[in-house]
Amino acid sequence: MQKFFLIFLFFGTTLLAQIPKGYCKPMKVEADPSSKSKLTIKFINPQGKPATSHVAFRINGDSLVQPEIDKTGTYVMKLNPGTYTFNFFVKYWYDVNSKPITLKPKTNTFITVKFEAVEIGSSPVK
Repeated sequence: MQKFFLIFLFFGTTLLAQIPKGYCKPMKVEADPSSKSKLTIKFINPQGKPATSHVAFRINGDSLVQPEIDKTGTYVMKLNPGTYTFNFFVKYWYDVNSKPITLKPKTNTFITVKFEAVEIGSSPVK
């Protein structure tokens, strides 16, 4: 019985560890005539469709942004050139943290943010 419990515990934690929790991927960088850096963010919901509302994010753990997202799930913003980290969040979905993203002047950087739903009872909801 104890061996069964240990095997169950091992496989249970292995399966839970493999649940995808979303991602933030830089997709491409294009030239842009603006002197600032442009960032184009595409938000995707857990069903693979555009996420168009209730999204918010923090830039460098400080500035809160509640973007106006178009019907395709896209939001465009201009920032000063530099390196930024982002924390994207939506209630009932896992938070998605970016790795540091370096934005250069006169470029448009495209990133895709894919959210995954939180399992009921697995973690507290904001």
